[in-house]
Amino acid sequence: MKIQKTININAPAEKVWEVLWDNYGRVCEWASTVNSSDHREVQGNSNGGRTCMSTWGEIHEIVENLNVENKTYTYYADGLPSIMKRAKNTWKVLPKGVNTSEVVIDLDIEFATIPKILMGWMIVPKMKKDINQTLEDLKYFIETGKQTEAKIKSDLKYFKKKGQKAA
Repeated sequence: MKIQKTININAPAEKVWEVLWDNYGRVCEWASTVNSSDHREVQGNSNGGRTCMSTWGEIHEIVENLNVENKTYTYYADGLPSIMKRAKNTWKVLPKGVNTSEVVIDLDIEFATIPKILMGWMIVPKMKKDINQTLEDLKYFIETGKQTEAKIKSDLKYFKKKGQKAA
């Protein structure tokens, strides 16, 4: 399944890039589908990766390509929930004006055969909804400095299950 989405954000490209790349390990601060995240070292890879606890389960990522000048990076998952076979994602930040940026997400996921056959009707719409929400979370966080209601609710639910307080 391939999904490509674009959103315009009322902020300079540098500010968007700071949230997406400079704070790569802290995606849990703004994405409602990620409740905890940490940057991780990856042997033989100077850009590293991250580990996330998401609404889909635990996901481990490795940065495959990084182009700071063009504000783009690609990562792939090297550890996925059992319903997924592979996942790769590219983020691009394009300046559209002094205080306007365009963010493009290009996601390619292959679901495991049995879950896809049995639950594809449910998984694909949820994935598309989650991507749209993630972009809305990003936009709102950058433009206001605050988390969306969806992010707040997701964290409350996650940390209640864990017996912890949301960050």
